Amino acid sequence: MHETESLSIQPNVYYTVEETARLLRVSRQSVLRLVSKRPVGVKIGRQWRILGAALLNLASREEEGEAALVADWLAASIPSLREVWDNEEDAVYDHL
Repeated sequence: MHETESLSIQPNVYYTVEETARLLRVSRQSVLRLVSKRPVGVKIGRQWRILGAALLNLASREEEGEAALVADWLAASIPSLREVWDNEEDAVYDHL
């Protein structure tokens, strides 16, 4: 493949790990790490196939992932935060 050759990802095509690595310009190992961490691929037998649409959405999924982590942390922390901030001793400060 020539360096100047354009690589386009088709959203409705399933790519092999090697094809995905070429499209993303990363190593095969990087692609395998990616598919093991995120639901971007389907394992058929011992072979991975990655949908082009999932590759096109990688950047937006990263942002969504961070927002989801913050939301999960906040949801898990609310009871503890209420216990610390919403108690009889601190009621004096509620009207400030």
